[in-house]
Amino acid sequence: MSDVSTGTTETQNSPARVAAASENNEAFLAARAQFAARRGYKRALRRANNPLYFSLPSLALAVILALVCAMIVVALLYALRGAQAPAAPAAALELVELKPDRVDVKPRAETESTASPAVEVILAAERPQSLVLEGPPIPTVIITDTPVPLSVGVTAAVFGVGADKLNIRNRPGLTGSQILFRENEGKRFEIIGGPQEADGYIWWRVRDPQFQVQGWAVANYLRAVTENTGT
Repeated sequence: MSDVSTGTTETQNSPARVAAASENNEAFLAARAQFAARRGYKRALRRANNPLYFSLPSLALAVILALVCAMIVVALLYALRGAQAPAAPAAALELVELKPDRVDVKPRAETESTASPAVEVILAAERPQSLVLEGPPIPTVIITDTPVPLSVGVTAAVFGVGADKLNIRNRPGLTGSQILFRENEGKRFEIIGGPQEADGYIWWRVRDPQFQVQGWAVANYLRAVTENTGT
């Protein structure tokens, strides 16, 4: 009885199993179709957002075609280059024997003796008789021991500062003035103004003839420059 009842149960359940399998198959096909539709939708969306979008197979095919075209072009260039290359001429070597009786060849000794030089060669320059320079006397600048009075138009030099520098100010005086620049011992100026007294000192307005800058300097460190003619 148990065998009969079991066989009967399996027989009764077989249509249900077939129906369940069919439903599972239909659900799998529907899910697969839905996945394919989503993938197609994403591709279409990428193409719409990026006009230059290409799929991976298309890119691979384009790369292969580009490589094939490049190989064809290189092969054509090599073929044209080989066709256009001219054949190198065979080197010819001619041995010419120089004979004395040839008209166009003269012995070296004869050529040197008969040829007249076209250019005169000076082997050494003439030695001057004297090395003394001729010309007008050069004026010598001398700072005299006896100071020459300073005045407008006189050239004055910085004197007595030693290793220090003379301050050139924007106005006469130590207070209320600013230092424009400083100059070393021996620097020459043109006196263009003054004198003025301020803070117990005499001040002269001086100008640098080289850089055309000017200011006020104290007279204690200025000496007039005189030019004496000497040889």
